[in-house]
Amino acid sequence: MKKQITTLLLLFTVCLIINGQVTDKEKILRTQVADTLQGWRTGGDLILNLAQTSLTNWASGGENSVAVNGLVNIFANYKKDKTAWDNTLNIGYGLLRQGEDAGFKKTDDKFDFLSKYGRKVTESLYYAALINFRTQLTEGKNYTTTPHTKISNRFAPAYLTIAIGMDYKPNSYFSAFVAPVTGKMTFVTDTDLSATGAFGVTPGEKSKSEFGG
Repeated sequence: MKKQITTLLLLFTVCLIINGQVTDKEKILRTQVADTLQGWRTGGDLILNLAQTSLTNWASGGENSVAVNGLVNIFANYKKDKTAWDNTLNIGYGLLRQGEDAGFKKTDDKFDFLSKYGRKVTESLYYAALINFRTQLTEGKNYTTTPHTKISNRFAPAYLTIAIGMDYKPNSYFSAFVAPVTGKMTFVTDTDLSATGAFGVTPGEKSKSEFGG
């Protein structure tokens, strides 16, 4: 009986080792295939979350609440010969209502686009240029004041960053970008906010430029 158990354990161990080796080889093969793909690779995710809390005669107290959150992540990457061009777009938005008579409050609001173009120098190193644009979709408010006061808006602020440097890409899933030359522009297109000098602009101006390394 002991001999049979020992034999079964040995077979089970061998199967685990073989399975682990196959899995590791599959991962390596998939990485190699991904690294050699030419042309466009596109994809993305759409996430929508809805949460509701309803309390009835709850002794400890509390308020009913409804929360809605959405997230969109899209990518479009191009690779051919010595050219690599990566593009991503991330959009997030969230709302929360807490209490029967309360209105919805914004909990998340972002629009983030990034584009990076590179020309291969060595197997893993590229000359590269990057553009990043960030803003929000709707008006932001300070909910601690009565009435609520506006503190941000669409394109107020908006940030445009341009950078030139080197990009280290050993594979399709890792990238390290170093930029000795960068430029950043801050936009505040909302007249009320720009008049107060919000987000570092000169009062009355709607943009500010910064350059550095």
